[in-house]
Amino acid sequence: MADTERFARAVQVVARGLGRISRERARAGDVTAQQAETLQLILERGAVSTSTLAVMLGIDPSTASRNLSGLERAGLITRKKGTDDGRQTDVRLTPRGKRAADAVNEESIQALGLVLEKLPRAERGRVLDALDVLARTLEGR
Repeated sequence: MADTERFARAVQVVARGLGRISRERARAGDVTAQQAETLQLILERGAVSTSTLAVMLGIDPSTASRNLSGLERAGLITRKKGTDDGRQTDVRLTPRGKRAADAVNEESIQALGLVLEKLPRAERGRVLDALDVLARTLEGR
């Protein structure tokens, strides 16, 4: 099997597995999987523009805006005109949103920790190193 095909198959299996974990962790925060991911991105980055979130999530800006509207109605985020560019909207977590993001993050860490424990100890370092490289590549670094 060619490296490209082997890589594609492995990534597809990993993506499906992470999707399941993502849906499960979202339930912990009583939000959708996409909203859970949005909360985590805001938690990691602080104030983020709607357009930046859309790019990071790989979704259309109008979809990101609808996603944020639901989070805003739930009292999890606030949106204000950007300080650097008045055309941009900065999105921030409310205290309630931070608690929800922390809960989702903790659920994710626990779920992924169970996956890590299933890896043979001798392989863990190599897997972690490879994932770091893959993550940097996917983030465009």
